[in-house]
Amino acid sequence: EIYSGNANNIRDYIERGILDIGLMSEPVDMRKYNFVSMPIKEQWGVFVPSDSPLSEKKSITPEDLKGMSIVTATGDFNQSRIGKWLGDYKDQVEIAATANLPYNEAVLAKENIGVMLSINLNCIYENLRFIPLQPVLEISTVLGWKKEQIFSATTSTFIDFATKYLKGISCDKI
Repeated sequence: EIYSGNANNIRDYIERGILDIGLMSEPVDMRKYNFVSMPIKEQWGVFVPSDSPLSEKKSITPEDLKGMSIVTATGDFNQSRIGKWLGDYKDQVEIAATANLPYNEAVLAKENIGVMLSINLNCIYENLRFIPLQPVLEISTVLGWKKEQIFSATTSTFIDFATKYLKGISCDKI
């Protein structure tokens, strides 16, 4: 099964035995999990409609988002890295909507509900443009699974392969 969600959703599903392994963005409490870090960092930015005044910018600062409506991932916005990145402007943006699937966020951004604050998904959303944040905000991602869990042969083989493969990759080879 493939399930999309934020780190808290994924961790909860692993805890309840619904998922065996999960890909989670840090920071996430990994004390109960074995994990391997992904070799690249994810870059945050905004997806804006092509006709937005922001679409001409090369990067987006917290001040650029002042007074704007934001569409972002479900989670505790104020305590998140994004909330911290916004700093003094955190209270000057409106969270218009949250979702746990980027596609849904993109639909809302296309409909001008708000700009989509997200990691760069390396995908194309028609009539939306990705603009990176400045100062740069990057996050790490981990592949994690519950410690002491007994897995099927297939899952164990996948974990072994992924661990060896990911530990053998360096960022300069990607």
